[in-house]
Amino acid sequence: MKDFFLAIVVLILFAAVISCNNKNTEKKSDTNSAIQSISTHTDTVIIQGMQFQPAKLTINSGDTVLWINKDIVTHNVTEDTAQTWTSGDIVVDSSWRLVPKNDFNYLCSIHPTMKGSVTINK
Repeated sequence: MKDFFLAIVVLILFAAVISCNNKNTEKKSDTNSAIQSISTHTDTVIIQGMQFQPAKLTINSGDTVLWINKDIVTHNVTEDTAQTWTSGDIVVDSSWRLVPKNDFNYLCSIHPTMKGSVTINK
């Protein structure tokens, strides 16, 4: 009789554990849905041949812009008008990212003939 009651207790505990795991799985799904709904899109600019490619980029609000240096020398991304911000050096095979809030023109301050722009769809 003692074994019977022990088996019942084990079954009840097993059912409780399964029930808790199902609730945790549901919460994880809800969290993943929330994360996916606020994820941003990444737009890529390749730096190669002493150019930003594409030089003119139009993105949606909240998108991330990723610059990847595939050239043979170091470059940077520097705001063109007042040079109020810069990426710093982006060495070969490295990258830098930004989630811009406004349209801007930029250049490589190391090679100022290299220019680009980012426009945000409104």
